[in-house]
Amino acid sequence: MGSPDLAVPCLDALRAAPDMELAQVVTVGDCRRTRRGEACPTAVGERALALGLPLFRWEKGMAGEAEALLAGLDLDAVVVIAFARILKPSLLALPRLGCLNLHASLLPWGRGASPIQQAILEGLSVTGWSAMLMEERLDAGPVLAREELAVAPDWTSADLAAALGERAPAFLLETLRAWDRGELSPEPQDEARATYACCIEPGAGAIDWRLDAADLARRVRAYQPSPGAWFRRDGARVRLRRAAAAPDGGGAAPGTVIAVRPAWRVACGAGALDLHEVVPEGRHPMPTAAYLNGRPSRPGEILENG
Repeated sequence: MGSPDLAVPCLDALRAAPDMELAQVVTVGDCRRTRRGEACPTAVGERALALGLPLFRWEKGMAGEAEALLAGLDLDAVVVIAFARILKPSLLALPRLGCLNLHASLLPWGRGASPIQQAILEGLSVTGWSAMLMEERLDAGPVLAREELAVAPDWTSADLAAALGERAPAFLLETLRAWDRGELSPEPQDEARATYACCIEPGAGAIDWRLDAADLARRVRAYQPSPGAWFRRDGARVRLRRAAAAPDGGGAAPGTVIAVRPAWRVACGAGALDLHEVVPEGRHPMPTAAYLNGRPSRPGEILENG
């Protein structure tokens, strides 16, 4: 049971494992859109169709149908990765071994919908996967195993998701086999240490130049590719894809351009931000130097908040 790109490598691994039979794939309903506005399957749904696997699209209001389908499959286990549906206790109790959730954080840190972005926002140097037995409360079940992953200081959320996706299949298969052999002991989570990574709102990427430069640099990386970070210049939205914190804001007011070369440097609440790659409205991503060739800037210019 899963939906986004992050879950696809594990789907492939389960399909290829010689000692496992993948009986059913469940994803949410078609929600992605083509350029012509047509609905298309989730990444997991698309891969399942390509592999010729049985696929059930769980639309809203179809919990009963999903449970009835799974009840008839005599399942040993259900694997859940970024599925975006709440599973009732009656469904959680169906498999012989239970439902195993692969969650992209080292629980109890980072429960919730956006642990990858939250890891970048907080500047973590280490994150990873947790294999958790599911219960009714959100990401609160006992943990069977964890897999750590070092986070490079310049990674975006897309980079971290890709690295986690590469590590997930081996971790999942190893955990499933050890779980089936009875070699793992569920470890209750420490509720006092639990933190939550809430859903990222569409407007979260709006740049506020009054914030510290280091904070803004993390936000730019955390919200790449979605929802993106942006500011406004002459009223038009400019997306910011790459930026780096600089120590000296020169005492200028937040949002003030303090240099154009060798970097387009903007004063922040503390320090300054060097803008390296932007996406003007209606244009493709480009280095800042190329953007400024057509839209020159000068020290003293004030850039607007997002």
